Amino acid sequence: MKQLFLSALLLLSSGVAMAQDAPATTDSKWKVGGITGLNLAQTSLTNWSAGGENSMTWNLYLNATANYKGEKWSWDNALITDFGKTFTSSNKWLKSMDKINLTSKLGRSISQHWNVSLLGDFLSQFDLGYDASTNPNIAGNKDKYISKFFAPAYLTVAAGLDYKPNDNFSLLLSPATGKMTFVLDKKLSDAGAFGVEPGKKLLSQLGALAVANYKQDLASNIKLVTKLTLFTPYDKDFGNVDVNWDMMLAFKINKFLTTTLTTNLIYDDNVKTVDGAGNPRGAKVQFREVLGLGLAYSF
Repeated sequence: MKQLFLSALLLLSSGVAMAQDAPATTDSKWKVGGITGLNLAQTSLTNWSAGGENSMTWNLYLNATANYKGEKWSWDNALITDFGKTFTSSNKWLKSMDKINLTSKLGRSISQHWNVSLLGDFLSQFDLGYDASTNPNIAGNKDKYISKFFAPAYLTVAAGLDYKPNDNFSLLLSPATGKMTFVLDKKLSDAGAFGVEPGKKLLSQLGALAVANYKQDLASNIKLVTKLTLFTPYDKDFGNVDVNWDMMLAFKINKFLTTTLTTNLIYDDNVKTVDGAGNPRGAKVQFREVLGLGLAYSF
């Protein structure tokens, strides 16, 4: 399954790059756009007295949208994928980033800027994930993963009102949201990972959701895309807000080269952490930032 999704991502990225040759229709109700690319970084040390080791990093990403807008109906679709690995002399290849996020939102206009909308959102990852202190290339460590495809996976279904003043911004407010957390791996399920009860593979929650999407060309060569998701359940944890905030800035240097800055901030009340001694610390804010230079194509 992992290899299938990686192959699909590579195929989709290639297809997007070739889309520039397709003829455009000015009267189309569909708008397709986004950015895809490959970032590379490399460090080589020879007799370096200050220490360190050789390293190489790559990541392939796609941030795409396909939106339909008619007189009364609208249908917004977005796909965010990112996968990369880092090579070092000691640890060999380790995963550095991994994400699949597919969103689809169907809306029916009730006024100039407001829609009644139904949202579906899927979030997971491609590959096995390990704690920073665990090297899976060492014998016996391969099975010490802490995440994998569909462990976890999050499926959110929401109905509510969607505010869309223009093509660049939308805000969905849903008082009726179902959030399902899947942990289909037996080892992680038995450990009660990601909030499921030990031995269970599904956590279902009913709650309230807010999702904001924004994209903007800040300059002729600078593109911003960001998405903020907030969720709180209607149970004893009401008021504890789960946060998922993605942001990408793409700085186009020339026709072929682009610098990208991507960040991801997560707070999930169901994801508990432990300290170095194994003592529970509760949920913590997770943050990732990646600055890369590489080949990119905006469309």
